[in-house]
Amino acid sequence: MNMTIDPHAPKLIEIPGGEFEMGDVWGDGEPDEQPVGTHACGSFLLGEYAVTNSQFVSFLANQNSTPPEHFVDLQNKNSHIYFDGGQFTCEPGFENHPATYVNWLGASTYCAWLSGRMGLTIRLPSELQWQYAAMGPHKRKWSLGDSFTRSDYICGADGPASVDFGAPSEWGLFNMTGNVFEWCNDEYCFSLTESSDNVLRHHRVIKGGAFILRDSANLRNAKRFSCHQESCISSIGFRVAATLAS
Repeated sequence: MNMTIDPHAPKLIEIPGGEFEMGDVWGDGEPDEQPVGTHACGSFLLGEYAVTNSQFVSFLANQNSTPPEHFVDLQNKNSHIYFDGGQFTCEPGFENHPATYVNWLGASTYCAWLSGRMGLTIRLPSELQWQYAAMGPHKRKWSLGDSFTRSDYICGADGPASVDFGAPSEWGLFNMTGNVFEWCNDEYCFSLTESSDNVLRHHRVIKGGAFILRDSANLRNAKRFSCHQESCISSIGFRVAATLAS
């Protein structure tokens, strides 16, 4: 099942529930990918693509309270979204590229806004949901398989490609590996054991790797990075998730 209620909203694909081994299953990862454990993941909805510049512009145009400078950097010369002539607009040719220079707060605020438009509780995916979806039904090391060819995931070194670049995963998701990192909802823990004294406060998990990375090990589904939640970075975007209605 896939779902689009608002024609300007991201299309959501149903990810069927199941169990998987989360963490360094292949034995070639980092200490923060431990301990490996079996986790259950319920069915949920996830964006087919990362949120695009044009979709984020629609959101910015509807903001009446929180100043956009709190969650998106429109002043950066490499940003493809800008404020011109009294309105937010996207640089022509980049409408379908992932919205970047958006911090975790901006991504979360977009999700809250989209919830009202779609009649669903939209949010950022948890790290567990993100890795489960990226691994797919056959528990792949990268989102398209267990071997890595850079051109399958990275279009170029200068910036991200369109969100529909490349082939979809087995569950129909594009660019879970490569293109841009994606914000997850979770604060970053130094291991996969959640503990209040094991958390890097105000730093959120980012997953999937990005065009800036060279080493394939850094684009594995299990690989974990973090970034301060107020940072607006050229290589970080996001996709949305939602809980299935009962």
